[in-house]
Amino acid sequence: MNERLYIAVFVLAAGRHITVGRLGRRFFRQGMYLYVGSARRNLAARLARHARKNKPLHWHIDYLSARADMLGVVLVYGPNQSECRLAEELAQLYQLAIPGFGSSDCRCPGHLFYTPKTVPGQT
Repeated sequence: MNERLYIAVFVLAAGRHITVGRLGRRFFRQGMYLYVGSARRNLAARLARHARKNKPLHWHIDYLSARADMLGVVLVYGPNQSECRLAEELAQLYQLAIPGFGSSDCRCPGHLFYTPKTVPGQT
């Protein structure tokens, strides 16, 4: 199957508590969040959903994306890439934001990563 991988980048201007489905109420610090995702089809629709604020909250990322600003997306191509492998690579560079976030269907520690660095000009 041909998965299309992406890293969606969000910024949270101020720290806040967010209830994330079954993960419960969690504190998200001010900063940037990188979410590793994939789509076998309808990638454009998936990314548009991530960017919308008003939507039914179903997946973990919906709870964050409804409250944070989406800065953009990095599409990832390459042989033998998988969502979990990409998450492992990001884990070498960034902090795991919330254990279990985005990884309820795999054994990864999580698919959401955090950095306190923000984009210049963002508040």
